Amino acid sequence: MAMSTTTFSDLPFEVQEMIGPFLRPHDLAHCVRVNKIWKTVFNPVLWKHLEEPEPLESAQKQFAQEGRGKVRKKECWYAVLMRCAKVGALRHNGNLVETIKFINCGDKFLEDFVSESPYGMQHLHTVEIEGVESDDDTISSFIGLSLAGWKRLVFRLDDPCLRLGFGFQSIEMLQDNVDTLEVFRLEAMMEHVEGCSLQMLLCEASVLKEFYLIPPSRNAIDDCIHMEAWMIARDFANGERWACTELEVFGCQIADIPRPDITRDIVGVTPNNFVEGGPRKKSINMQRGVYKQLARLKKLKLLTLGIPIDTYYKNYTMGDKEHYRQYDCLAMTLESGLNLLKDLKYLEEVDLEDMEVYIDWEEEQAWVEKNWPKVFIHTSGCVTDLDFYTDEDDEEDEDEEIQAYGGVPYIVQALDDEDFGAVYDDDSNDDNWSDTDGSNDSD
Repeated sequence: MAMSTTTFSDLPFEVQEMIGPFLRPHDLAHCVRVNKIWKTVFNPVLWKHLEEPEPLESAQKQFAQEGRGKVRKKECWYAVLMRCAKVGALRHNGNLVETIKFINCGDKFLEDFVSESPYGMQHLHTVEIEGVESDDDTISSFIGLSLAGWKRLVFRLDDPCLRLGFGFQSIEMLQDNVDTLEVFRLEAMMEHVEGCSLQMLLCEASVLKEFYLIPPSRNAIDDCIHMEAWMIARDFANGERWACTELEVFGCQIADIPRPDITRDIVGVTPNNFVEGGPRKKSINMQRGVYKQLARLKKLKLLTLGIPIDTYYKNYTMGDKEHYRQYDCLAMTLESGLNLLKDLKYLEEVDLEDMEVYIDWEEEQAWVEKNWPKVFIHTSGCVTDLDFYTDEDDEEDEDEEIQAYGGVPYIVQALDDEDFGAVYDDDSNDDNWSDTDGSNDSD
């Protein structure tokens, strides 16, 4: 039987195009140099996705192991890309790029990419960059490259003392992409982003599904404090309704909440040194406004409000965790309005790390079992590295206190029996209180 003499060029153009996505970048680069026809077929595939799927520093080790002791050189795709950029290839082919994904590719990546790219990239819509520090000017310029509108914008920095300069200019540039933005994640310490800018983004990004501005952790040292994005509770509660009703992931600190309910000494001083006190009603009204805004996110699966403190950092000392944890946060109690979140039926996980929250109290735990039976809640309660004693008598006293206050030690609230568990209805008169079932609540 005679062997078929059909060549690649004899295949229909549509079939040739189907083969391209199955080839690696190295193979595609060879294909585009065969002839003009092959370049027409494979060049769009070569430039469509610019990805380095693994950290560059691990590549040599991996290939050395596979080479049985003989180090085999790996051609870094990022290095190839930058060499192409220097001879104008990126500027010439930039309009073919749709996605960019690089891990630990060097701090000058964004700067080099912006300087060597065409003014506008017609199809670019997705970027995931990990391990790259950059300033606000460079990031805003990078965001401005996309003419298609960003769908996915993700930046990650694992080191809590490296910062991402995503600031006012970048947020302002991102406003032009609110109609297309689906995923917005800044998993890094950064310069403070104005809460009103974030509020505006949430009010306009109607197709947004992930809004996550939480770093992996933070160090309890002065140089790394207040280097994260956070929203002012007052703006959060009193602002317009969010347009992103399809949101599935929300991660952002909510701050500046008065907490007169915190009465315990903190690292040996009164709580007024760490958080604003004031009228109890003011605190409850503000928190209820925040709960109501979150309660409208009916499809929410992940709610992250806290940032864990890295206790393994070399400069960490005993007491830092207690000193730097967040106190001006939601109390997560029935009194403060937790019951307003009862209709978040798709919720799977709630992260409240290193926050002064009382969701571990007895009545709150009963509420959780009833309304969130399958939700996994991360919380350190208020047990810190100063709460451990070696004296057996102290440990016995601690156990009695834990049992007396619903499993959370050192939280003593000055509440009358009739006030405990009540929820203030901000639509009623000052003297009116409603039951904790939230039946009188209205949006």
